Amino acid sequence: MGTWLFKANYGYKSITLLILKQVIKMSKTAKERVEKLIELYKNLYKTVKLVQECIKKYYNLKKSKGLDLKEGDKV
Repeated sequence: MGTWLFKANYGYKSITLLILKQVIKMSKTAKERVEKLIELYKNLYKTVKLVQECIKKYYNLKKSKGLDLKEGDKV
Protein backbone atom coordinates (compact mmCIF):
# COMPACT_ATOMS: atom_id res chain seq x y z
CA MET A 1 0.00 0.00 0.00
CA GLY A 2 2.76 2.46 0.90
CA THR A 3 4.77 1.85 -2.27
CA TRP A 4 2.16 3.17 -4.67
CA LEU A 5 1.65 6.25 -2.45
CA PHE A 6 5.39 6.93 -2.64
CA LYS A 7 5.32 6.58 -6.42
CA ALA A 8 2.29 8.87 -6.67
CA ASN A 9 4.01 11.56 -4.59
CA TYR A 10 7.57 11.38 -5.94
CA GLY A 11 7.17 9.91 -9.41
CA TYR A 12 9.35 6.83 -8.87
CA LYS A 13 9.22 3.61 -6.94
CA SER A 14 11.24 3.46 -3.73
CA ILE A 15 14.08 0.96 -3.63
CA THR A 16 14.77 -0.87 -0.40
CA LEU A 17 18.18 -2.45 -0.07
CA LEU A 18 17.82 -5.63 1.92
CA ILE A 19 21.25 -7.21 1.51
CA LEU A 20 24.01 -5.88 3.75
CA LYS A 21 26.58 -6.26 0.94
CA GLN A 22 24.50 -3.93 -1.25
CA VAL A 23 24.20 -1.39 1.55
CA ILE A 24 27.97 -1.37 2.13
CA LYS A 25 28.64 -1.00 -1.60
CA MET A 26 26.13 1.84 -1.82
CA SER A 27 27.66 3.61 1.16
CA LYS A 28 31.15 3.37 -0.41
CA THR A 29 29.80 4.80 -3.66
CA ALA A 30 28.00 7.57 -1.79
CA LYS A 31 31.18 8.39 0.14
CA GLU A 32 33.18 8.62 -3.11
CA ARG A 33 30.55 10.92 -4.60
CA VAL A 34 30.56 13.16 -1.53
CA GLU A 35 34.36 13.40 -1.62
CA LYS A 36 34.22 14.28 -5.34
CA LEU A 37 31.58 16.97 -4.68
CA ILE A 38 33.69 18.45 -1.87
CA GLU A 39 36.73 18.56 -4.16
CA LEU A 40 34.69 20.21 -6.94
CA TYR A 41 33.34 22.77 -4.45
CA LYS A 42 36.86 23.62 -3.26
CA ASN A 43 38.04 24.10 -6.85
CA LEU A 44 35.03 26.27 -7.65
CA TYR A 45 35.61 28.35 -4.52
CA LYS A 46 39.28 28.93 -5.48
CA THR A 47 38.27 29.91 -9.01
CA VAL A 48 35.66 32.38 -7.75
CA LYS A 49 38.19 33.96 -5.39
CA LEU A 50 40.71 34.30 -8.24
CA VAL A 51 38.09 35.93 -10.49
CA GLN A 52 37.10 38.32 -7.69
CA GLU A 53 40.74 39.35 -7.20
CA CYS A 54 41.18 39.95 -10.95
CA ILE A 55 38.00 42.03 -11.12
CA LYS A 56 39.08 43.98 -8.05
CA LYS A 57 42.48 44.80 -9.60
CA TYR A 58 40.85 45.81 -12.91
CA TYR A 59 38.29 47.98 -11.13
CA ASN A 60 40.95 49.70 -9.05
CA LEU A 61 42.96 50.51 -12.18
CA LYS A 62 39.93 51.93 -14.01
CA LYS A 63 38.49 53.78 -11.03
CA SER A 64 38.59 57.55 -11.37
CA LYS A 65 41.10 59.13 -9.04
CA GLY A 66 39.35 62.51 -9.14
CA LEU A 67 40.52 65.82 -10.48
CA ASP A 68 44.14 66.89 -10.19
CA LEU A 69 43.62 70.13 -8.28
CA LYS A 70 46.30 72.09 -6.57
CA GLU A 71 46.07 74.86 -4.09
CA GLY A 72 45.30 78.14 -5.86
CA ASP A 73 43.55 76.54 -8.89
CA LYS A 74 40.27 78.14 -9.93
CA VAL A 75 37.30 75.89 -9.55
